Amino acid sequence: MNQPQNRRTLIAGAAAAAAVLITALSMLASREPTAPKAAVASAPAKPASTGTMVWHEIRDPAPATEFQDAAGTAATLQAFTGKVLVVNFWATWCAPCVEELPTLDALQAQLGGDGFRVLAIAQDREGARVVSPFVEKNGYKSLPVYLEPQARFARDAKLRGLPTTLIVDRQGHEAGRLEGTIDWTNTEIVGRLKALMAETD
Repeated sequence: MNQPQNRRTLIAGAAAAAAVLITALSMLASREPTAPKAAVASAPAKPASTGTMVWHEIRDPAPATEFQDAAGTAATLQAFTGKVLVVNFWATWCAPCVEELPTLDALQAQLGGDGFRVLAIAQDREGARVVSPFVEKNGYKSLPVYLEPQARFARDAKLRGLPTTLIVDRQGHEAGRLEGTIDWTNTEIVGRLKALMAETD
């Protein structure tokens, strides 16, 4: 085969390959884009349980240390005598605390009333300046802001870390304590709190 024939054969092969490529690209371009799959909404994750609730056989009076509401008005636990209290000590910079807060919010929504109250007392040194926007941003509907930036309550209650939660009975005595996190909507916990609410003097 001479050179002109070789040249014509190569040109014909290249043209055929180009035609196949152009056809394939045209088919891809004409296809409608596939819509991405919609994300499946998932329920908020429950906090990992990192502690064990300890219920006291002998109940000592809870500390009478003052704390404040968002407006700076002082209060003590004794102002809530007659209610079962879940007194949670937390801070905006404490990741486990923040993970646990939605279940405390849900607990207050479920049991809150004349016989029960969740008091989430923030330990942030900056006080309401950082805590109030944080609570609003995260949409906690049932947890009012309480503050104790001087950590006096933490000292008087002998807290060893955050989060820590005290369970206070209707007479103002510490009935239980949890160091760490828990899902406060857990049926066992809710049942135990209801039992405390039903106790007579």
